[in-house]
Amino acid sequence: MLKNKVLLLLVVYLAPFVLFAQTAPYDMVSQMGRGINLGNVLSAPIEGNWAAAEEQYFIDVAAAGFTNVRIPIDFFGTRTTGDTSGYSSTAGTAGAYTGTSADYVVSSVYLDRVQQVVNWSLNQGLVTIIDLHGSTLNSEFIYTFDSGESEYTHPSSAKRAADNDKFRAIWTQVADRFKNHSDNLLFEVINEPYFHMSKTDMDTLNTDILAIIRASGGSNGTRNVIITGGTETSHQAPLQIDPSIISSDSYLIATFHYYQPFNFTSSSADSRDNESWGTVQNKEQLTTRFNEVYQWALTNQIPVFLGEFGADNTGGYNYSTGDLNTISDNTTGFADGGPDNASRVEYHRFIVEQAINKGFSFAAWDSGPKSNKTIHKRTDSPTTLNYNINDFSVTSYNPKVTTISTVVDNTTWVEDVKDALLDTSANCNNFIQLIINPNFECGFNSNWDIFIAGGSSAAATFSDGTTDSRSGNVCGKIDLTAADNYNSVLLKNQEYTNDLTGKTLTVKAYVKASTVAQSFKFRIKAVVDGSNVFSVSSPINLSTDYPTSPFEFEYVVAANTTSIEVQTMLGNEVGIYYFDDFEVSGNSCSSTTIWDGAAWSNGTPDENSYAIMSGTYSTGTNGDISACVMKVDAGITIDGATDALIGEVLLMAGNTLTIDETSSLTVSGNFTNSGGTVTLNSTEDDFSSLIVEGTATGDITYNRYVNAY
Repeated sequence: MLKNKVLLLLVVYLAPFVLFAQTAPYDMVSQMGRGINLGNVLSAPIEGNWAAAEEQYFIDVAAAGFTNVRIPIDFFGTRTTGDTSGYSSTAGTAGAYTGTSADYVVSSVYLDRVQQVVNWSLNQGLVTIIDLHGSTLNSEFIYTFDSGESEYTHPSSAKRAADNDKFRAIWTQVADRFKNHSDNLLFEVINEPYFHMSKTDMDTLNTDILAIIRASGGSNGTRNVIITGGTETSHQAPLQIDPSIISSDSYLIATFHYYQPFNFTSSSADSRDNESWGTVQNKEQLTTRFNEVYQWALTNQIPVFLGEFGADNTGGYNYSTGDLNTISDNTTGFADGGPDNASRVEYHRFIVEQAINKGFSFAAWDSGPKSNKTIHKRTDSPTTLNYNINDFSVTSYNPKVTTISTVVDNTTWVEDVKDALLDTSANCNNFIQLIINPNFECGFNSNWDIFIAGGSSAAATFSDGTTDSRSGNVCGKIDLTAADNYNSVLLKNQEYTNDLTGKTLTVKAYVKASTVAQSFKFRIKAVVDGSNVFSVSSPINLSTDYPTSPFEFEYVVAANTTSIEVQTMLGNEVGIYYFDDFEVSGNSCSSTTIWDGAAWSNGTPDENSYAIMSGTYSTGTNGDISACVMKVDAGITIDGATDALIGEVLLMAGNTLTIDETSSLTVSGNFTNSGGTVTLNSTEDDFSSLIVEGTATGDITYNRYVNAY
């Protein structure tokens, strides 16, 4: 029988698809932005004690402009089998523990319900956080670490062994259930352990739960996980996390909660009666504490999520009764006061301002209209009945004399608090991705300046291009009435002084002009070793419309860089220039190295490197390659029986990536072909492979031999 060899040329179009994507923690925190807690729902002993979860809730949250939802969930109590109360809590009895993790099974019905609620949130485009949280979690696990609590168990006791086994078994099942969900789902190991668990306890717990999550497969190897420390509370909690935990896992986010001063935030209680907040001293104290977290996070290179904060309802009001909130420990059984409304609003607003300015994402605490801290009134639930606060009044707190509101309130939000949480003016005062006021919405000249070189013949004015903005209501408009050269007129932002050494930054902007004869350049001004160093893009030709995707310029931050300033140069051609929607993004790699065709500029890349291929490269000749990100600006061939593993691949227009037979390329993140040529070769007996675990775009050519008979 004659066997013929036929070369079959396949062009495979890689429409966007997602298997397992990955999002770096800093990018995730940026994406999370502003959020809210779905409090007292799945963390209640019985869902519906306060309100049940409804799909409409997440629609409301997304429509308002929030971008994350933290979902507190209690998996203890009747929701998981395995009663540990029969084991001894005394020292030296650990050997008597006879159970296994198989004893502790989370109800599949409950997991189905949790998954339904999580999916409702994800389907609205919200970053969603599963947070282990609740009263039975506290009584059955967290309190057992505290010798001051009746639930305390000795560390060497059988019950401590059983409780540890149960907590880890729960996380094993949760991780397995959600391992194939998108990376917009985050895990939070445990809520507020630090009141009862030590730093050592939490270092052990974080280490064990991270190992369980990472070993569970699917997306969980690179899923972002939120952790905190033990012993110290509030803003000092994350500072207790052992640095070795942070350095050993690339997908961690630190968290803290902030409810200080308690005399104000919990002023409905008899013992706490400071009902106003907002003095200079109040704000300085908060700013100092947030700065402490910020500096720690900067040192440890970990982003931060402010997972809870808030203050009691105005005057101690309960929206579900139209009266004062009930407080059993108070003399009257009711709130004896509460924050004045202006202070409550300002407390939320100022915390948001400080969080956003320091690059923290946040989720405000909200537990619905039956609670003491209400933001969303849970009108999505058919059982909710609320009453208008404007028809309520207090004559006396003690003795309690009130006029109860009977006017039904059908509104969704406590509007002034919601608006304080979403106040975008907080972006106007500090750096967001290296640029202040990137979309000019805080005012065209807020943190933006026009510079005209002395002695040049250029003339220009800077104003608000309102009607020509790409998005929003404002853009930067520069009318160049006399030209000189590019650097005679600059549009520039303020200097950024945080450490970015080794990062590769991409500056993006949408720009249009009054004529097609105009152009501009990006420029980065950096101070390196005390001297100004300028990096300039090639001229970018403009049209009279904004481009469909932004213009970009890539910049590698040099060692010993102390400041960076983003600029544009536009003094070369007369006309009107419109700038809008700047952005500066950076990769999560720890260093950058460039291949020039003969050698690497900063050492051979590894899994933490941003590798730029500016010259032809062959793995068979030049060596295997591994990288956090590989940008192909020339030609690269994966050959010599190489199995390459890259975090992300960027193939630029006009360049080539070839994978020869017997070799493979696995991309654990995204693969983007921006107009290059990708070729997979094969022979009669050997094949090549390209495996993309994230999102793939572009196309490939597959030269495959097929046997014909």
